[in-house]
Amino acid sequence: MLHLILNLINKLKMKKIFLPLAVIAAVTFSSCGGNEKTDEANDVAVENAEPTCFYVYNDESSAVVKWTAFKTSAKVGVSGQFDEVSVTAGDKSTKITDVLKTIKFSIKTASTNTTNEGRDKKIVDAFFGTMITTDLIMGQIKSAEGDNEKGSCIALITLNDVESEVNLNYVLTDNVVTLTGEMDINNWNGQAALTALNEVCSEKHKGEDGESVTWPTVELNIEATLNKKCH
Repeated sequence: MLHLILNLINKLKMKKIFLPLAVIAAVTFSSCGGNEKTDEANDVAVENAEPTCFYVYNDESSAVVKWTAFKTSAKVGVSGQFDEVSVTAGDKSTKITDVLKTIKFSIKTASTNTTNEGRDKKIVDAFFGTMITTDLIMGQIKSAEGDNEKGSCIALITLNDVESEVNLNYVLTDNVVTLTGEMDINNWNGQAALTALNEVCSEKHKGEDGESVTWPTVELNIEATLNKKCH
């Protein structure tokens, strides 16, 4: 009888020891397995993460400023560009709008190029020459809104000793940001300059109605190259 009681007590002791050991083993196994899954998930997340890209103005490139002015009552376009444009910009950023907001530029009006030397001289002498201190057109981007594909900005342009705003839209294609917009020369007190240009170009600015007209509207197309680095 005593022998049976001792065996029962020993069995109960073994059960009490086994239970905590089983619980500890289960917890340990579960923890180890969970870490492996978490590590695998983290590895996949890192592999699938998109790279971070930074943009900065390419100092080695030259910004291109193209324009289209209009003549005759039928508003026939005359296109040209400025061959000498200087641009400065700030540090790199992941946002194109931040890069745009640091841009400042100056344009030599004497570098007017319409592929017609006679017409170029008339524009430089009669139009810009009538204005006040307009050997250079100065400007900067005041504000910009949008993403890294497209958006809008406001440029401050100083011409004829007047600073006025121009609304521009931008798009990014193959690291080239293109800004387009329209300016009204009247916003820079340019009526006298338009009249002077129309006088020296009177015959060229006549349409079928015999009227010589030079419009105050000028369309702008500006291209600047950005460097893009991703990691």
